[in-house]
Amino acid sequence: MNLEQIFSQQFPAFDFLFNYPLSSKSYFKIGGQAEVFYSAKTRQEAIDLLVFCKKQKIKFSILGGGSNVVIADEGLKGLTLHLDFKELEFISDTTTELVIRAGVGLKTSHLVAQVAMKGGAGLEGFIGVPGTLGGAIYNNAHYLKDLIADNIREVEVFDLEKEAIITFSREKCEFAYEKSIFQTNKNLLIFSAVFALKKDSTDVIKERIRASIEKRELTQPLHMPSCGCVFQNPANTDELKKLFPQFNDAEFIPAGFLIDQAGLKGAREGEIQVSDQHAAFFVNLGEGKAEDVKKLIEKVKKVVLEKFNVILKEEVFYLT
Repeated sequence: MNLEQIFSQQFPAFDFLFNYPLSSKSYFKIGGQAEVFYSAKTRQEAIDLLVFCKKQKIKFSILGGGSNVVIADEGLKGLTLHLDFKELEFISDTTTELVIRAGVGLKTSHLVAQVAMKGGAGLEGFIGVPGTLGGAIYNNAHYLKDLIADNIREVEVFDLEKEAIITFSREKCEFAYEKSIFQTNKNLLIFSAVFALKKDSTDVIKERIRASIEKRELTQPLHMPSCGCVFQNPANTDELKKLFPQFNDAEFIPAGFLIDQAGLKGAREGEIQVSDQHAAFFVNLGEGKAEDVKKLIEKVKKVVLEKFNVILKEEVFYLT
């Protein structure tokens, strides 16, 4: 039996999509077909599918909002699973703190807007982060110096090896800049997170949100398909401080700034181009391919290394 027959027979009530074009799920508008695609609405659906794949040795991939990934041109074999858990629970609301639980399928921007109305502060900068909460936690998304994990109290995790839902404290998640334990341990799947937010004036929060949106609109190519920032911001060095004294007090130096200084704005491979507006972004001019993205990444890394002795590291993730 092929996978279509196997999944249809094992889960007759599930509305699977077969040979599904993943470019439709990608902000970059890139990617081949998913052999099998399913959007799980409940934890039990997701657990049943994951355990089945584990026992049958069927490859699976987790796809969130598709905003920070490059999906292979040849598509994804096995099951591509989207976790569509969109619950938002207000656990406690005092004069000083708002505690909420949010599912991984919730749009990050929607979460920010909802807590802002309750006076929950700390997430304002993430209003423009595309995609869903699961990816933001997985990557420990950042806005300027703020990390989304700074506001997390605990994470609900499904441990595929143990076949159990467990709770991870923030410390156990091993969060760091653009890092979490979920990137290195593929048996750990994020289901939800509890956020503890300090309270502030709703007017002040709304102004921070407005300023964040305005900054993004002025500086980022939001009108074109992209995967957001392609590279992590590298650690600052004495050599870089001599070259760029305006960053003397900065722990990290913007990757987009280095790419711009290297003269790479507008550089392209096929239909993928370094944005003329913000050099940290690659944009799809129409028919771009994942292979074009990889070639352009290597070109940019090579030039930046030659000019500034800096090794850029990708912020995007590859799904293959």
